[in-house]
Amino acid sequence: MASLRRQSKGNSWQLRVTVKGKRITLSLSDLSEAQADYWSTYVQAIADSIDFERPRDRKLNEWLSSLSCDHRKKLSDKGLIEADAPEAVEISLAQYLNEYFGSRKAELKGASWISYNHTWKRLNEFFKGRSLQSITAIDAKQFRKWLETSNKRDKPAKGELAKPLAINTIKRRTGLCRQIFKQAVEDGLIARNPFVGMSTSVRSNKERQHYIPLDVFEKVLERAPNATWRSLLVLARLGALRMPSEAQGLRWEDVAWEAKRISIVLSSKTEHHAKRAIRILPLLPAIEKELLKLFAEAEDGAEFVFPKLRMNSNLRTSLEKILRRAGVQQWPKLWQNLRASGATDFAQSLPSHVAAAICGHTEQIAQEHYWTVTDNDLDIAIEKLSPKLAQKVAHEAVSEGLRSSPIDSGAEGVDTKKAPIIQGFDAICRLLSSLGETALVDDIGLEPTTPTMSTWCSNQLS
Repeated sequence: MASLRRQSKGNSWQLRVTVKGKRITLSLSDLSEAQADYWSTYVQAIADSIDFERPRDRKLNEWLSSLSCDHRKKLSDKGLIEADAPEAVEISLAQYLNEYFGSRKAELKGASWISYNHTWKRLNEFFKGRSLQSITAIDAKQFRKWLETSNKRDKPAKGELAKPLAINTIKRRTGLCRQIFKQAVEDGLIARNPFVGMSTSVRSNKERQHYIPLDVFEKVLERAPNATWRSLLVLARLGALRMPSEAQGLRWEDVAWEAKRISIVLSSKTEHHAKRAIRILPLLPAIEKELLKLFAEAEDGAEFVFPKLRMNSNLRTSLEKILRRAGVQQWPKLWQNLRASGATDFAQSLPSHVAAAICGHTEQIAQEHYWTVTDNDLDIAIEKLSPKLAQKVAHEAVSEGLRSSPIDSGAEGVDTKKAPIIQGFDAICRLLSSLGETALVDDIGLEPTTPTMSTWCSNQLS
């Protein structure tokens, strides 16, 4: 049993207890006799829990929690209880963000740093004055909801409503927040990442994919103010260059005039990849024409094709003005849609792996974000299914059979040389039938029939 003895000075006590055969002595001061007796009882209970390897009961834990930090330290120093965890130092979110982004600035470039800055500002704006440790999973969800309902990108024109952020933009910013708080967990500042579990995978937004036909692009090119802008436009639309990153690093020495090639060497979008392979772009006649004009205007000894182009150059606003002057409706993603249209053209004419290599992305990425199905693709499908039909549609007036076709819109006297575009194999077969074309497959179907299937079909028909 624990023994208690009063010291010679005041209300000081010496408490002795044996734990695992070892005698432990505690010096206690400023305690009344009743308080010292409590200590003796509870310390013996602690010793018993250790000796018999059983958990402390609720009453003992309540007594321990009522002790001051100094008294608990006396017990932990003797190995009777576990030491208190050090108190977490409160740090403001704004302070941590300053340190985090300050350490990342050197490794981030161009558009990436601009995107990081947007997230930095939005976190400070929403969590103004909050500490890093106080942010919970509910706070993180409310922050994402705020991003979905607020607009922090474009100022709406007079009389127009503000457009919310695109879902992929929200996912990217949420992903960066998860990355920031993950670092805080690794730094030992917080125990759990409040942004864990949120969807951050960027997916293709089909609503913002848009193919720009060449006849529309010609109107835009005609309204370009100078040779620099015409060269930028043809490289983006016909060459599928990334703007402005790949155009910014383009040098005149990268243009092989005689070989009809352009070497795309430097890009902030791809320089972090392990293999940083140079990709080769064919010097198409329309691109060569504009680059020759720009080369004639360049200063002697000029190194870069676009020496004044910077990552923060406002290409978007200038292109919007060109579209207005051309009388062309603005497409959703100004420069990315131009590049995607060029990538689609390459894919229509070349094997998919060649088209992807020229454009500098994988086939998987191209299918997800770049390649689109155009009206011309559907016309080609009809042509391959029935060359006779394609010739008839291209060179003859609309026949009476087409006017009476069940797929006809019902308009009288429509004069068109283009077959109505209907997606799906069944619809194309109906179109062929309405025009008197010979069916490409027999009545049974595409697969050769087996004896069992033939018997079944006969029974059904009878």
